[in-house]
Order: sequence, then structure tokens, then C-alpha cells
Amino acid sequence: MAPPYAAYEFDNILDSQQWQQKQAWLMGLIHQAQPDVMAFQEVFSAEALALQCQQLGYPYFLATASVLDESSYVYRKPGLALASKYPLRQVSLYQSARSEQFSRQPLVARIKLPGIAWVKCYVLHLKSKRPMLDDLPEPISDIDEYLGRWKADNLRAKEVRLLLQDIVACRRHKVEPVIIMGDFNDDLSAGALAHIFDCPQPHNVGVENTWRLHDGFALSLQTDLRSATHYWGGQGSVLDYILLSAEFAPDYQQQMAEVVRYQCFDRHLTHADFSIDSQASDHAAVMLELRPRK
Repeated sequence: MAPPYAAYEFDNILDSQQWQQKQAWLMGLIHQAQPDVMAFQEVFSAEALALQCQQLGYPYFLATASVLDESSYVYRKPGLALASKYPLRQVSLYQSARSEQFSRQPLVARIKLPGIAWVKCYVLHLKSKRPMLDDLPEPISDIDEYLGRWKADNLRAKEVRLLLQDIVACRRHKVEPVIIMGDFNDDLSAGALAHIFDCPQPHNVGVENTWRLHDGFALSLQTDLRSATHYWGGQGSVLDYILLSAEFAPDYQQQMAEVVRYQCFDRHLTHADFSIDSQASDHAAVMLELRPRK
């Protein structure tokens, strides 16, 4: 959020020096990672981000709208963004009206990846675990907190279901590679969201393998322990994922590309240097390297 506006709270405003530090931190991360395509969450100042990305060699940029509180200078709801070295085309969900059922409208685009194809990309930021307490009178009781967390978890599960329904509906009409990049605000290895990776039923392996999604980390065959992408109260969690469709998996006959490396850029979380990281993200960045199949 570029000054003089505020993000979420009326006093959450960066001064000019802090804003320069945030831009410098992001530039340093991009120079280190050297990605071809980048997804961003919690974007309030999309124009400023687009300009910075363009200056760093990413001429293609898309973003969803952030929402300004009309009665103040506070932005309450952020957008999502996608920057790329390769051509982008923004598209909508198969049933576009469903985008309003997400806590944050997904960004959906097609990217022309060299040596692979036009790939459909979803950028997501699913509902957090923060209790949903809208319109409840003060004081908030313990039972309100509990029900609010339950409501948030149910919305996050619903968002994943809507995502999978959209992917399956599209692939029924046109089978194309899919990449999903986002903050899922949950561990995808447990709970309701783990259904993303359900194994095909034995009698339906051929069909269900076509719809299945894969965790990019698992496809990379990394032998190291997976690094956390977020810390809360000293406890690390993996909340940020890149998911891939069957076209990137070795058990699919029409495999178009393979995952050759997974990286997690978490130094600012595990070994922070205040002089560099004072305006860093509170999440790690994750990246996959893909190699087209000949």
C-alpha cells in the first residue's frame, strides 16, 4: 500500500522511507529468484507494483481491484496480481458469478510459456483462519469466537471446492495445463483441503488422473524437509503453494513439462536483518522451475 493511503487500519500507513524500503526489499527478492512469472497477494497499490515490475523486466501485468472505504482513506480489501515476462490474457471463472462467493475474487489468466503452451493460471488468496465476526455486537464472547473460526474454515473449504469445480468444468470442454499459485491459509496435507490430492479410484484411474492436482513440491522430488512459509507464535506452517495439473506429472501420458526444482525464499523469516527486512513480507516466497518435455 503506497502512501498516503492506509491498509486495513487507519494508522497503518507507510512513510516515504518505509515505502522505499518495501520496494527495495521486493526488488532484491526478484533479483535473487529471477522468476519468469510472479503471483502476488494483498496488493493495494496495483499501479505502483505494475510500474516496478515493468522496470524489472516484466511487461505483462494483471490485477484484481482493491477496495477503498468510501468514508476514509483506508483500503479494507486487497487485490491479487500477476506479472510475467510472457504474454498474459485475463479470463474469468467458467461460471463468472461464482467469483463473488470467494472472500477475495481469484485472478484467472492464460500465460504463454515457451516450450509448453498457453497455460491457465489461477492466483488465489483463500479465507484466513481469522474468525468471521462481522455484524456481531460487542463484547465478542468465547462462543462467538469459536463459531467465527468454524465459519471461516467452512468458507475456505467452500473456496477450494469452487476452484476444483471450475477446473473440472473447463477441462471437460478444453484440456489445458493449469497452474495455481496462492496463499491457501491452511496446510493442504490435512483437513478438508487435503481432498485436492485425493488418489483416483482404482476403476477410474485413467479418467481421474486427468482432473487431479499435484503439489509442486512433491513433483520436485525434494529430499530436504519442507520449509515453513509463515510463522505465528514461533510455530511454522506451510500456507503457500504452487499446484499443478496432470500435464506436469510423470504418471500422465500427455505430460508436457516436469518440475526440476522447488525453492523457498524464507531468509527474512528465519534470519531477518532489520536493515534489509524491516518492510519484508510476513510470508516466504515459493518458486518452481519447470522444464518442457521434448
